[in-house]
Order: sequence, then structure tokens, then C-alpha cells
Amino acid sequence: MRHTARLGLAGVMTGVVMAVGCSSAVTPSTTEVGSVSSTVESSSVGTTTTVAGSTTTVGVMGGLVPAADPLALAEEYHLISPDGGYVGPVGSDGEPLLFEPITGYGDFSGVDRFDVNTYEMARLLVECVNDQGFAVTLDPDGGIGYASVPAEQNQLAFSVDLACEAGLHLPPPQPLSPEQLEKMYAYMVALAGCVEDQGYSVGDPPSLDTFIDSQGYWNPYFDLPDSALMNLDLIRACPQNPVGGYGAWNPGDPIVPMP
Repeated sequence: MRHTARLGLAGVMTGVVMAVGCSSAVTPSTTEVGSVSSTVESSSVGTTTTVAGSTTTVGVMGGLVPAADPLALAEEYHLISPDGGYVGPVGSDGEPLLFEPITGYGDFSGVDRFDVNTYEMARLLVECVNDQGFAVTLDPDGGIGYASVPAEQNQLAFSVDLACEAGLHLPPPQPLSPEQLEKMYAYMVALAGCVEDQGYSVGDPPSLDTFIDSQGYWNPYFDLPDSALMNLDLIRACPQNPVGGYGAWNPGDPIVPMP
């Protein structure tokens, strides 16, 4: 199982394509993941905490604080659907399973969401979740891999992931301005050239006006076969978001490979 960097820019990553079997885009709402077990044991020795009516053993450094008001925290974590339903992780009793924000791993307060370095954000999230006892990994495309997390721990690990993300104090997603979309378009056009240099055929980009009207819904990876989305050399050479974030990239700059 794998999460993408939800972690990302809800607007900026609209057109991001992930590898086969991965969630396809970044959104402020997330769906339930994995299976539920009445008793969940993490990969490290920890403390016992009562969460959502069930006893859950978690490996903790610094401690996890169960949500005092889960539904209020669900609103803060953007886990309420437009129809008012809860769409986040749940405990063994089916109730929301959420923790208060985990801080100390970075602070993006005051940074425009468009300029956030999504890869650095993913690295900080992995560090935070690892420190709580879950062996998630940083994937080559900037996503967070859950392959090493047992299925019965997915809900709990995802809850920790959400708490870690909240602790980074990311600015809320906002619609992108025409100027931001124009910059994003320039990156996507440059990205298409990068992909072609790797030996793949890419269709013509939409017009800038069409791209802006769609809030950035175009990406040269849309034209690639599934096998290309598993090509780590391509993913590293042609990252779908600028390394360092859009704040570190300007039209005319080259595509910088992932480190």
C-alpha cells in the first residue's frame, strides 16, 4: 500500500500522475485505507493508549495525543466530505481515529502553498511517522510508501501520518492565481521536453488559456504508458514538481533531477 504526498499542493499537484497502484492525485480529503483490527501492534516497543474505544499499542517517541474532539479535528484535517461525511481513518469501533498534531519536524507557516517544497515536506513526514514506530518510506516520486507497514496497522499509521502533516503547519489549499498557473504551465512544457529526452513520446500541450481554465489539469505524464510510470530513471530525471518547489524554479530554468 502507498500514499502519495497528500502532502502536496491540492492545486499545484492536480495534474500529477502516480505509478500504477498509487492514488492518482493530491486532495485535501482522503479515503479510508487498509483494514481495521481491534488490537494494533507497531513495529517498535511503545506505550498503550486508549483510542476510539479500543486499546492500541503504538511505538511512540514523545507520545501520541488522541483527539479531544475527533469531529472538530476532522474538520481541521479536511476529512469531511462535501456531503458532511467523515472520510478519514477509523478505529475498531468504526469511530474516527485521529491524533492531535505532532510538531517539531518543520514549520511551513507563512509559506505560500504554491511554493512549498513537496519533496522536503515528504521527507519530514516520513521522519515523523518513522519516529512514531511505523516503517514508511520516501518513494522516488516523492510519495510515502506503506509497503513495510502491516495491513492491520494501516489505519493507525495513516492517523499518525495525518497528525504529522498537521504539525507542519501547512497553509490551506487555495485556488491558483493566473500567474501561478502560468508558471506551472511553463514547468509542465519543460517537463514534456525532459520526458521526450528520456525516449518517450508526448502529445502537444493544451493552450495556456485552456490550462489556466482547468486550474492546471495537464501533465505530460498523462500520455505515457503504465510501464513508464514504473521507470525510476524517468521519475528521477523528470520530477513532476520542481525540486525545491515552485518558489525555487523560474520559467527558462532547466528541469532539475531528483537527488
